[in-house]
Amino acid sequence: MLYQTAHIFVSLFAKIFFRLKVLGVENVPKRGGVIICANHNSYWDIPLLGCALPRPVDNIAKSELFRNKIIAILFRKLGGFPIRRGKIDRSAMKEAVSRLQAGRMLSYYPEGTRSKDGGLQNPKPGIGRVVSESEVVVVPVYIHGTHRAKFFRQVMIHFGKPIDFKMEIETAGKEGMHAKILYATISGKIMIEIAALRKQLMDSLSSKSASKIFGGP
Repeated sequence: MLYQTAHIFVSLFAKIFFRLKVLGVENVPKRGGVIICANHNSYWDIPLLGCALPRPVDNIAKSELFRNKIIAILFRKLGGFPIRRGKIDRSAMKEAVSRLQAGRMLSYYPEGTRSKDGGLQNPKPGIGRVVSESEVVVVPVYIHGTHRAKFFRQVMIHFGKPIDFKMEIETAGKEGMHAKILYATISGKIMIEIAALRKQLMDSLSSKSASKIFGGP
């Protein structure tokens, strides 16, 4: 009940103050375990991404956010759980895999921290490990407009098509590939897909801008 109420409130807030536009949401599986992987620009990413999704999503966030008891209680009630940064947090990884194998949806930010300039960063290997151990599909997402976000300046969220890494995982097992190499390979491919979504969106926005200036369809 709390999640549904928060979803309605944030969705309304996002439409009014951020003119939120969502693209490709039909690519999100309606059931089963799935990881939503997005770039990370600001604290607005978590609530805005959540309200753009058609089903409840759990969030994995830095442990520092849970130091505030009120925020910690609210975050946990909404499906969130902490991860310690700067080292491998095995308990957080185990929790993520457990939830995914139970058929839940999890949002994950592969870069591990917010971008300082709004550009894409290199991914951390943690997402590769979660994907490898859970074997669920990944939906890449590009979030545009949350870096130095301002009210009434549009935010756009572009969902890509699901990526299934089972073949890569099986091949790695047969060839005896070191786990760290597999994790890095998966993480890298996810960021490549997010970068491709960014390019698609930027090209589309540039085309529309040119059309307004010079005329055309």
